[in-house]
Amino acid sequence: MDFLVVDDDKTFRDATCFLIDDEGHYAEGASSGAQAVATLKEEKFDAILLDLNLGKENGLDVLNEILKARPRQPVVMFTAQGSVKTAVEAMRRGAVDFLEKPFQREHFLTVLARLQRFHEMG
Repeated sequence: MDFLVVDDDKTFRDATCFLIDDEGHYAEGASSGAQAVATLKEEKFDAILLDLNLGKENGLDVLNEILKARPRQPVVMFTAQGSVKTAVEAMRRGAVDFLEKPFQREHFLTVLARLQRFHEMG
C-alpha cells in the first residue's frame, strides 16, 4: 500500500515513513496540509496519515479538504493531544481511524491491518 504521511514534525514524519517502508509498503511525507492537498492532485495514495496539529493549520480542516477532493480516501488522524472528543470529531468528519502519538508499533500494525482490509473491500 502507498501512504502519505502529513505531519509538520520532520522527525516524527520520517520515523513514520521508515516504519511503513519497514513493513514493505511505500510512504511519502508532506509537512503541511497545503502540501498534502497539492501532492494528492498529482499522486494517488491508498491511505493518508494526518496529524491533527499542523503548526497553524488544523488537521480537521485539512481532512475536510482532502475528502472534498477525494471523497473515498481513507484517512487516519493522529495527535499527541489525543482525547476521545477529538477522535470522535475526526471520525464524524470522515476519518477511518485514530492513533495517539507517539504510537506503539503494535498499534500502528493494527491500524495498518484494518486499512489493508478496507483497501481490499474498496
